[in-house]
Amino acid sequence: MAALEKIRKRAAILTIVIGAGLLAFILEEAVRASGAFTTDTLAAKVGDEKIEIKEFQDDPRLKQQAQDPEQKTDQAVLQQNVLQQMIEEKLIEQECEDANIVVTGAEVTEIITKSPSQGIMQMCQAVGLENPADLLKLLKNPGKIDPNDEQFRALRAQYEMEVQNIERQLKKHKLGLVVAGSMQANNVDIQLTKNESIMYDITYAKVDYASVDDKYIKVTNQDLQNAYNKYKELFKINEENRLVQYIKVDIDPSSDDKAKAAQKINTILADLQNNEGISGIRSNSDVVIDSMVTTQDDKQLFRFDNQAFKQENRIQAITDLLANPEGCQRKDPTGRDRNTFLYKVMRTYQSIDSIGLDLVRVNGNKQRQDSVLALLNGNVSLDSIKSVPDVEVNAFNPQQQKMRGFSLNDSIRSKIKAANDNFFIIDANDNGAVIARVASKVPERTFYVIARAKYVDYPSEGTVDALTATLQKYINANKTLAAFKKNAKSKPYNYEVVAEMISPETAQLGAQGSQFGMMPGISESRKAVKWAFESKPGTVSQIFATDTELLVVAVDKVYNDYLPLDNPDVKKFLTEMVKNEKKAEYLMNQYKFNKNMPRTLEECASLMKAQIDSATVSMASPQLDGRVAGVVAALGEKGKGQVKVIAGRNALYVIQIVGKNNSDRTLSEREYAQQFVQQHMPVQQMFSGILRGSRKVKNNLVKFM
Repeated sequence: MAALEKIRKRAAILTIVIGAGLLAFILEEAVRASGAFTTDTLAAKVGDEKIEIKEFQDDPRLKQQAQDPEQKTDQAVLQQNVLQQMIEEKLIEQECEDANIVVTGAEVTEIITKSPSQGIMQMCQAVGLENPADLLKLLKNPGKIDPNDEQFRALRAQYEMEVQNIERQLKKHKLGLVVAGSMQANNVDIQLTKNESIMYDITYAKVDYASVDDKYIKVTNQDLQNAYNKYKELFKINEENRLVQYIKVDIDPSSDDKAKAAQKINTILADLQNNEGISGIRSNSDVVIDSMVTTQDDKQLFRFDNQAFKQENRIQAITDLLANPEGCQRKDPTGRDRNTFLYKVMRTYQSIDSIGLDLVRVNGNKQRQDSVLALLNGNVSLDSIKSVPDVEVNAFNPQQQKMRGFSLNDSIRSKIKAANDNFFIIDANDNGAVIARVASKVPERTFYVIARAKYVDYPSEGTVDALTATLQKYINANKTLAAFKKNAKSKPYNYEVVAEMISPETAQLGAQGSQFGMMPGISESRKAVKWAFESKPGTVSQIFATDTELLVVAVDKVYNDYLPLDNPDVKKFLTEMVKNEKKAEYLMNQYKFNKNMPRTLEECASLMKAQIDSATVSMASPQLDGRVAGVVAALGEKGKGQVKVIAGRNALYVIQIVGKNNSDRTLSEREYAQQFVQQHMPVQQMFSGILRGSRKVKNNLVKFM
């Protein structure tokens, strides 16, 4: 029963697992409300294997991340992230099955016991165990613990999740080794690598294309068509993409809203300054009040609402407050932030800053507890006390157990102060006790208890209604795609129309790659993406409203095999490429390099009004420009002393090969073979792409938003 008691005492560590079941119905209802239950029940299909929407909804990672108070992730982004992980796991499972790759229980156990993850160590701490091996013993043989006890089941569920994750990682690692091992360099590859590895010292002069004014360069439609035909394979797509045009209107407080908010904030600040503590604002329904603890020396805020507080730029307000603890400080919002924070020191106290404790847990009555305490204070070592029945020892570990003084209650702080180097009882009842000794301590300092009042400046209903009415008026007057795009800048609207390519995996508008958490997009815009995939080209949507934006979308084009030349991203890419090629030709003509090439680099540099510089290049390490490296490698030693003009990607170069650089040692055939694989077939970087290319993958989640 002792282990069960430990689990209960540390239930907070298991909150994520315990709360998962309670949260399940919330997520299910959210998906149901957004139209998840359609006739199509597939979230995705990987090869011939299906990921049913229910399997996706039941994935614990959805529930685990959804209830993390520090995560403000858009649910659509979270869902897409988890589905991408599930797709990759299916691909790995299928490839491992084909290659007869297995992970044994013994391998998993070895990882858990010898290289435990953070999750495993947290579980050990939750039940007061020293190492993962003891955790495995407890889970295998709970002894007097009821296996159906809620806390024990939560612990086992969390452990099973860790095991599954370890199995996945081991399979991915083994599969990666197999893939890497299958890539072998032949004699031609080795010779190619040798040639590419040769370093050449060069001197050069260059002129950047950016120095040429675009007014001298004309890029015709035929130029772009020729470039598109040449590089068409770059624009191949594996799933349907759609080009959409959208207007986003920020729902921000109006100037009138801000003026009224400023009056309220000034009143709140005066009430906070002129009354004791927070008595002046305690009954004010416009503010949310919480507290924190910090010191003069700390560079971060410790806690708000018993959770890690993200400092952002509010740390300056705390710094200023501690410089003048008798006053109040105010942090006003910047950008689209609506939160104003007011800070006041409530009280101060002296306390140890941080402390590490050796902990001994004793099962038994008071007599038993006192006897163990006497042994400990009689200089019996912690290692020796481990052998005493019904006694468990948790020695101080600076990486895991250091506590801040403010987190301890007054009673424990008093006991620590009086104990010196002796063991003392932290907590006890008729069945057991926790005995501690100070193992590490930072001296006392002043702690400040600070109250924080938050006022949120929301836009008024009138502001929201006015923004909505204006946007609706624009939609009513511009129902066609052409009009939607053409008239956005007209008065009184002055809207910005944004073009964006979307796919079924797009979780948010406004940020390419946002579905992978790379950058923020328009929160809660997945419904607009779903609408765009259900609507015909030329259609303009209704208004999609969130707490912070109004959004209207128009479907422009649908692409199924290749992105066409008129796609904005394709056209921009090719235009830049053709423009640089024409700028190279323009510069060549200006310097008359085509007709009368100077014989020396110095003469060329003089014509170009450029400095002469030096570099060491190779195909394996281009340094300046891949095209420069290619020409140098092709010329080799035979080109020594020659002056060559090279139209690089972003500049016009004139180079002269000085000679081979012999600073690097010569590699063996085997090393060249390994280098070839690393350079031309980098498995780690290409692994996900290799997996995706092995089987057809269909992401269907857009239908369930």
